[in-house]
Amino acid sequence: MPNISVVRADETDADEVTAVLSAGFHQDPVSGWIFPDEADRVRLHPPFFRPFVELTLAEGAIWTTPDRAAVALWLPVDVTAHGDGPDLRSLYEPLLGAYHAERIGAFDTRSSANHPTHTNHQYLPFVAVRPERLGEGLGTALLTDRLADLDRQGVPSYLEASNERSAKLYARLGYAHLDVTTDLPGGPTLYPMWRDPARREADEPTN
Repeated sequence: MPNISVVRADETDADEVTAVLSAGFHQDPVSGWIFPDEADRVRLHPPFFRPFVELTLAEGAIWTTPDRAAVALWLPVDVTAHGDGPDLRSLYEPLLGAYHAERIGAFDTRSSANHPTHTNHQYLPFVAVRPERLGEGLGTALLTDRLADLDRQGVPSYLEASNERSAKLYARLGYAHLDVTTDLPGGPTLYPMWRDPARREADEPTN
């Protein structure tokens, strides 16, 4: 794999990050289910992704390449924190309309039900690459860089793979399938996956 630099995005990158997510997820099965009309998907992807970008910039971290060709959004999850998260259906209805907001709410309900709550972790909701840059290893570089840091910190991580192909990639990076799936009504299946931090050599027991 070529040497690919990784940098942290900030508020000035919000537009570019939103654009990468919008383009990178155009053919995603979940996006196709939420926005079945392709023209709607092109039009509504930016207002769909922008709140996630703003939330992650405020509470987590977005990692990207220097040319902003790929992005990965990471959010910390504190399982001891009480209180419900935002009602995505209510959030998105004025932005996207009732039909799409209802589908987003249905996805959020099913996804949240499968999200692990046994220990604090980092959550990867989205990783995307500009379609014309696929195959260059950019997404993998973003993930391996961050996972190496989580290994050093001893922090586990969680994601939902939106198709079997991406699940195989995540498995190669150390993620394991949970014993549940997230099944959307009349739509695709997602695969919840968990990764314990890799043990460092210094942590290995000595004889």
